[in-house]
Amino acid sequence: MKSALICPGPGRSGTSLLHFMFANIKGCYGPREGKEYSFFAKDRDFPYESNFDVDADDADALRFEFSPRYTTVTAPSWHKTVVERIRNSVDNPFVIFTIREPVSRSISAYRHFLQAYSIFGKKRHLAEQRCLSDPYRRTFDQAVRSNQLVGCLLSDIVGLYVDSFGKDNVMFFFLEEDAASFDRFYDFVLDRTGFHVPNTRRGAKIPKFSKAKGHPRYYYSQDHDICIRNREGREAYLPAGHFYICNERGHEIISDMDPEVAASCMDAQKLWTREFSAAYQSDIFDEVFREDFQKLSDYWVPGSYAGAVPDYFNWSYRDKVFPYAEPDFDLLKDASPELKKASLSDV
Repeated sequence: MKSALICPGPGRSGTSLLHFMFANIKGCYGPREGKEYSFFAKDRDFPYESNFDVDADDADALRFEFSPRYTTVTAPSWHKTVVERIRNSVDNPFVIFTIREPVSRSISAYRHFLQAYSIFGKKRHLAEQRCLSDPYRRTFDQAVRSNQLVGCLLSDIVGLYVDSFGKDNVMFFFLEEDAASFDRFYDFVLDRTGFHVPNTRRGAKIPKFSKAKGHPRYYYSQDHDICIRNREGREAYLPAGHFYICNERGHEIISDMDPEVAASCMDAQKLWTREFSAAYQSDIFDEVFREDFQKLSDYWVPGSYAGAVPDYFNWSYRDKVFPYAEPDFDLLKDASPELKKASLSDV
């Protein structure tokens, strides 16, 4: 395959936005399987070009892939293998790294994965993997310092791609700078890559993909009914012996929850962080990200980005407190249509 545009991420920094924008330009083609197909994450027995619904010989088509999974592992051997697979499949690959203020990105990643973990258990994302007896037990501070999914360090990964494909083939999308100026960024990509695919969405409204979900939480009515209220004072009741997963990704009431499992979940959720002071965020940048971003900034040379580089080293942080997810009162009323009132102190 002659050429393709590949974005290794990281996630929570504009990959969904870019995938949507490119996918809606006539002449641009993403993988048939959709975003995050991660073709190069494992060995395949079919060619890369077969993933796109366009003739393999169509030299005018812009083929792209946005797969944040490529930056979720720290092992250098993993990244070398991914790069080698790209090299063996694409003659002249172009790479886009999406960059976002790292503390904001890591908080967003922590909260994003917490949505799934609160439903399915630690490091689980699918119903068939569910194991609530092994709940997620990490504060943000623990996660950002130990998990590449949350505290993604990029400089060594970017360096490998630059060394492998050349600095002229590696570009940067700065979320805070480029999200509102996609037309400019797209023109920059065409100029850098030599693709000839006109922007058929020029001037179109930029969609918003980062709608925040409420902080998930559990309720457990072990031996008596409990009252649940939302911020407006509306109330409903959870029957005795029931376990409620209050999660805007998918609310669920479990009527036969094992008491020990329920107790373990209730204990685990006490660790889930939802308040981040400005001072704490600044400390996290200094302790976790500053050195990595100093190395990373060496690759932000003129011509590798479309607009300007945000001043991440003098970022102005603000206190963040994320509200709890709002209860699903229709679901609660279906579960307890005629329950007597209980004290809120029993929650």
